[in-house]
Amino acid sequence: MKLIKDNNIIYAKIIRADLYPEDTTFFTDETDEIQFGMVNHKKGYKTGAHYHNHLNKETTKTDEIFIVREGSLRIDFYNNEGAYIKSVEVFKNDIVILYQGGHNIVYNQDTKLFMIKSGAYQKENDKTRIIGANNLELTIDND
Repeated sequence: MKLIKDNNIIYAKIIRADLYPEDTTFFTDETDEIQFGMVNHKKGYKTGAHYHNHLNKETTKTDEIFIVREGSLRIDFYNNEGAYIKSVEVFKNDIVILYQGGHNIVYNQDTKLFMIKSGAYQKENDKTRIIGANNLELTIDND
């Protein structure tokens, strides 16, 4: 798993397609506003019948998860003040969890991905554009 960090703040996690934990593994912390993990159970395992309680939970930001199904893309990462951090290439079956900061996505190929984000979406208030971000010299992190 690749962490996108700046000044000890985690802005994103990238889970490469070849990462297959043997046991159920959550890639997010219990306190994160979005939860994401890989569940691994043997044939015949039962979770036990259950439902999830309706709880009041406060969400203060929009976390996003991208699951790349086809193609590839580049994500340019920015800190919470809009300063550029780095860029990372993402490929088929890679998963990206975006926690905070800014991002720009450039599609290198025709691409299909699943996008999951915390809601509810507020079209007029949900985004702030980073001015001048398209004129930067980029640093591609190929790890």
